[in-house]
Amino acid sequence: MRRGLLLTLTEPPPGMEEEFNAWYDEEHLPERLAIPGFRSVRRWVSDRTYLATYELDSARVLESAAYLARYQNQTPWSKRCLGKTVAFKRWACEQVEPGEAGPHPAAKGLIFAMKPAKFSGVLQSRRFVADSGESIVLYELASAEKTPARVYRLYKS
Repeated sequence: MRRGLLLTLTEPPPGMEEEFNAWYDEEHLPERLAIPGFRSVRRWVSDRTYLATYELDSARVLESAAYLARYQNQTPWSKRCLGKTVAFKRWACEQVEPGEAGPHPAAKGLIFAMKPAKFSGVLQSRRFVADSGESIVLYELASAEKTPARVYRLYKS
């Protein structure tokens, strides 16, 4: 069975970023990491847009009773924060390359792309197939310096 990834893109509305980050760090992440099969999570930010990369044992974790109980029964704080986002996109993925590689521990920047490309400073690239059929490539970078592509910097290290 292939490694899984849950990738989310969110943008809180102006004036709500502080509460959004508090909710994410204090409630949402601990809830998700308590679910069996969630290995780790990293948050990335570019301007006010956030990416979260949830590393999973497999994409099937997202079908488990433990995950569905949280996903289908959100807390009031979750409903408030997610309900007010101006952008929200979610991809459930399986990793297809390179095998079982996990996130690179030295990555400080991330490029999220829908097709392969070449970038400098890449520590590792991982390719995924989303349940929608989309191809997703994550380029993990040694730094979050500007490139021709949008770079997300590690939210907290």
